[in-house]
Amino acid sequence: MKVTQDTNASLTKDLTIRDILDAIKVLPKGKAPGHDGVPMEFFHEYAEEVAPTLLQAFATMLNSGATLASINKALITVATPLWVK
Repeated sequence: MKVTQDTNASLTKDLTIRDILDAIKVLPKGKAPGHDGVPMEFFHEYAEEVAPTLLQAFATMLNSGATLASINKALITVATPLWVK
C-alpha cells in the first residue's frame, strides 16, 4: 500500500497546540493512571496549561527521532493563583 501525497503531508506536518488539545479531549476519563500515575482527568482539567509543554516535548522527540529519557517521569506542581483566596 502506498501513502498518498495528501496523507504524507498530514503525517509529516508540524504539531500544533490545537493538535495537542484535540488529543487531550479524546482521552478516556475514569481509567487507571498510566506509568506516571497521572490520571487523564488531570489533562482534561489543565489542558490549556499543559499543552505548550507537551507540544515542546513531542516536537523535540519527533524532530530528533528519539524519545526523551524522562518520558515516563513527571513532576507536576499545581499552584494556586495569587488572586484566589
